[in-house]
Amino acid sequence: MRYLIALASCLLLLPLQAQACRGHILEDTLFFETFPSPPLNASLIAKVSFSEVSQGTAMAEIIQVLTTSATEIHQGEKFPIKFSFSSCGPNHKNGATGVIIAKTGIDSVGRLVLYPYMRRYSDGRITPPHLDADR
Repeated sequence: MRYLIALASCLLLLPLQAQACRGHILEDTLFFETFPSPPLNASLIAKVSFSEVSQGTAMAEIIQVLTTSATEIHQGEKFPIKFSFSSCGPNHKNGATGVIIAKTGIDSVGRLVLYPYMRRYSDGRITPPHLDADR
């Protein structure tokens, strides 16, 4: 009986583990292959290349501006990008290239930051940008 109580206590003290994503098809991506209809409320649609990718952040180098309402965004420039991250992605690597749809904001130090929409591979579900408190 003592062993059972000790085991139950240990299990209660263990942190809850996040459940892993159940397959690539349920993963989210920041890249869009087609433009949603109706159009999203975005400040920027651009082809980008990622570097310094970490959980929820990256640097996005603008390869080609497709549409923008932000006059300070030009080809060749790099901007920080912030997004929600979970076991279901997005799981981009350094050097990943694709088209993003994003809103822009200013962080606490005055830098322009990109907040991208996410798309689920399986059903195309679109998640709006995670705009954090420094915006």
